[in-house]
Amino acid sequence: MIKQLSIIILTYNSEQLIFDCLDSIYRFNDIGDTLEVIVVDNNSYDQKEVFTSIQEKYPIDLKLINNPVNNGYGGGNNLGIKHSTADYIIVMNPDVRIQNPIFKDLISKFENNKKIGMLGVTFADKSNPFYLKPEHLSLFKLIFFKIYTTFQLYNMNQMYMSGSFLMFDKNIFIQAGEFDENLFLFYEEADISNRILRLGKNVFLAKNIEVYHLTHNRVFNDKLAAIELDSLEYYLKKYNLSFEKIFNTHILIYRIKYLAASILLHPQKKQLFKNWIDLLRTHIVK
Repeated sequence: MIKQLSIIILTYNSEQLIFDCLDSIYRFNDIGDTLEVIVVDNNSYDQKEVFTSIQEKYPIDLKLINNPVNNGYGGGNNLGIKHSTADYIIVMNPDVRIQNPIFKDLISKFENNKKIGMLGVTFADKSNPFYLKPEHLSLFKLIFFKIYTTFQLYNMNQMYMSGSFLMFDKNIFIQAGEFDENLFLFYEEADISNRILRLGKNVFLAKNIEVYHLTHNRVFNDKLAAIELDSLEYYLKKYNLSFEKIFNTHILIYRIKYLAASILLHPQKKQLFKNWIDLLRTHIVK
């Protein structure tokens, strides 16, 4: 059976998430046997037990790939895509839930518009479907960013879409050079978006298609935050952007947020913003 769509789900210690994710995919599968699902595990401690449970519960043609190393979002997804056979690919996090049949509609958007190289969707939980690219971040744009997201004023040149659910034309993704594996986590979406745009293709937001994204409003994690700043620094160097200018813009934004949290008596947010300010300062010194 020729596959129309391959879904890549990258897991890392995701036992509490992956089964509901797979359930939602198969429950709302509207393309039958032409759907291919590939689960790539980035060397989780519980990988063997989870894979055994998946094999027992789900269709025999579901592919399970054990990545012997954790080489991040880009590396794990690139591995899954190399094993895919369909012309179209969805990269989907295990904390995403399909809520209704959408696969036919998604495929038709690519089939009806050959300029689309990459596609994102909106989130039923109201988390952000897109963000400003680092080179377009400014205090002015951030102040009005809530307006952009509320009215879905997406600009493919200035913004990048959440990597929790992305769809690609596989050939265009490969032409663009796949995910940059130097980015372990964060800003892979902005980077691949830039490279697809350089091919003359569009990065499209499907405003009428929603999925549910469980994990948002995460608490501050100093290790993840440090990884994010390392990725930001790499991204800025890759595109010959001013490291100091953009990091100082981040510090200014968090200072304003810190002041607002102080005035509004939000101690948790105040501490969050202070953590970011301290980490950004340390990163600049480093």
